[in-house]
Amino acid sequence: MQTQNTSVPTNIRAILCDVGGVIIHRAQTPALQQWERRLSLTSRDLSLAVWLCKAAQQATRGLAGVDEAWREIQQTYALTDTEAEAFREDFASVDYIDAEFVRFLHDVRKTRMIALLSNAWPGARETFGDEFGLKAVSDIMILSYEEGLAKPEQQIYAVAAEKLQLPYASILFIDDYPPNVAAAQTCGMHGVIFETREQTITDVQILLKNT
Repeated sequence: MQTQNTSVPTNIRAILCDVGGVIIHRAQTPALQQWERRLSLTSRDLSLAVWLCKAAQQATRGLAGVDEAWREIQQTYALTDTEAEAFREDFASVDYIDAEFVRFLHDVRKTRMIALLSNAWPGARETFGDEFGLKAVSDIMILSYEEGLAKPEQQIYAVAAEKLQLPYASILFIDDYPPNVAAAQTCGMHGVIFETREQTITDVQILLKNT
């Protein structure tokens, strides 16, 4: 069980859930494999090259636009305009939603609130809410670029608790990046580290059963 709490939780009234890596995942496609070879990067490093460049970090906090992030990537890897556009399209086209995990959240939402918390670039509200249909599974969506804050900064968990109008102890946070979960727990939230869908659903069910 990947929970990090040492006491039995009481009165969990909301699930606060990460999006990328938990609800939305990235497929490994032949197109991306070609880019890995072209740029001499591993699959993990290819994603990090996009998400962790300076402009991308600024975009995550709403201080830069998506185009600025991709221009930096183009310059870093000396891509032509045509190559940069193709890379951008290939990178964006591999995301898919875990329908089974979404159904689980729908079930949980019958008795608890569901909020989404994501480090994301401008435009993610429309992408997550409309393209992936996550408006239908969440009561609140908290996005880093709108708040000017990003996980694992503790202030963003305070924003989440305020929007949910709940104390930290009534919130269960799910994320696939352990430092993000640890930061939430430092605030007083309960936490589950996502490793697999099955493990996460089991861990959450155990915690909710005890409340």
